[in-house]
Amino acid sequence: MRLSRPRGGWMRALLLMGMALMIPCFLFTALNTLLSPWPLYGRNRPLLALLTALGLLALLAALRAAGRLEAAFARRERACLALAALFYLAVQLGLACALRYTPKTDLEQCVTAARLIVEQGTFGQNERSVVYFSRYPHNLGLVYAFAAILRVCRLFGVTDVFFPSVLVASLLFLMGLLCSARLCRRLGGVRAELRVLLLFASCLPFLYASSELYTDAFSLAFPPVIVLCAVRAREAASRRGRALWALAFAASSFVGAQLRFTSIIAAIACLIALLLQKRPRLTAACALALACAFAVGGAGMDAETARHLSDAQLEQNELPKLHYIAMGLPVQEDEGYGQYESGGWLLFSTSFDDPKARDAALLEEVIDRIYYVRYPSRLLSLLSRKNLSTFGNGTFGLNEIIEADAHEPDNPVKQVIFEGGALYGAYYHLTTALFCAQMLLACAACAQAVRRKEEKAAAIMIALLGAFLFLSLWETRARYFFQFEMLLLCAAALLEPPARRQKKHIPA
Repeated sequence: MRLSRPRGGWMRALLLMGMALMIPCFLFTALNTLLSPWPLYGRNRPLLALLTALGLLALLAALRAAGRLEAAFARRERACLALAALFYLAVQLGLACALRYTPKTDLEQCVTAARLIVEQGTFGQNERSVVYFSRYPHNLGLVYAFAAILRVCRLFGVTDVFFPSVLVASLLFLMGLLCSARLCRRLGGVRAELRVLLLFASCLPFLYASSELYTDAFSLAFPPVIVLCAVRAREAASRRGRALWALAFAASSFVGAQLRFTSIIAAIACLIALLLQKRPRLTAACALALACAFAVGGAGMDAETARHLSDAQLEQNELPKLHYIAMGLPVQEDEGYGQYESGGWLLFSTSFDDPKARDAALLEEVIDRIYYVRYPSRLLSLLSRKNLSTFGNGTFGLNEIIEADAHEPDNPVKQVIFEGGALYGAYYHLTTALFCAQMLLACAACAQAVRRKEEKAAAIMIALLGAFLFLSLWETRARYFFQFEMLLLCAAALLEPPARRQKKHIPA
């Protein structure tokens, strides 16, 4: 029996298949959060399942209501977008007043290094900074961002940089909000644009995300920006337009990657989608622009880093990729990647004087752990626990850095979002239920697109798949998926709920 050639060719079939892979991944994630027996987060599973069902119904009702509001929204589109932007800006700045804190953990290292750069020209004379950033050089992009904020503040005589930093994070958030809206409009029309604005309201951590002031907040906007630039490049009618949008795609990918390297997942997804959509020249142009951005920009970043850290320090102290892979392979329930006890991986990886000996020991440990999970039951146990750690918290753990530096829930806002707060349990279950509902909507939207053989949103679905796969392999925490939350909402906004059936008029 001969297989017939798929309509649109094998590349289109492969693209649709890649999109469809997102569905089982996030269906497993939602069900694992609701049903898995692991004690992490102290979930009340029956309550969480009930709230998820109610949240799903509420979000479907909101998506259906968007159809009735579409005409009014289209007439006042700019005013509505401006109102949404002003709302989030006002709320985020207002909540920052209630959540103000003095950094004491990882964020303190970044702020201290930035101050030293501005005041002394380098942090290379500070031993604490040298040790920390030679281990974690991926956080240097945030340090340079803080240094730029500090320099601007000093021009205006401002010494307190907390609120200026929150303002920058909020403005980046607004960029992500507006780009998400524009992305949905180009992919699904005005109705999808309205839907994504409604879905943004279902992610309560957005209201205070800019107060976190870490890479999670600063990199949040870049995945939708990257995808929007790729979509605009694909739609551009002229060669000049395609070139400009390809450059914007490359620049946003580079900047996002400096703040959090996983932004590159969105860029890779766009290149895959463009290639399988039979746009080889545009794919090559975007890939070339991306390579140039990382070559030129990377050289500049390396030159700046060389002012503070030597190659010998980086070679001696930088934690290898195997360190994070080992953290992502917990064998027992109470070890591994930061949320089941401490794991002790940092002590292990920093206990070697010889980097080669460290790498060899880590490689041996990774091989042993992979061998241990060779049985399906053990592998499923590991994946279930790790998946719950990553996706089982709808608060995204954005309180971690704030609460670590300001322990007491001494106002109503902290009583809600701090783990020690009186209302945290209710807040956790509500946000996690809405997060599960968002994942289910995104799965339904992807299934609908695949069934209709629509590939316009392929980059979004492939990026979500890439994020899932990466976080299944790497060291992970509840904060790490937050960077892709806007893309998840964009995917969910593309779902077309079934229209209500009109009652037939039966003449008397």
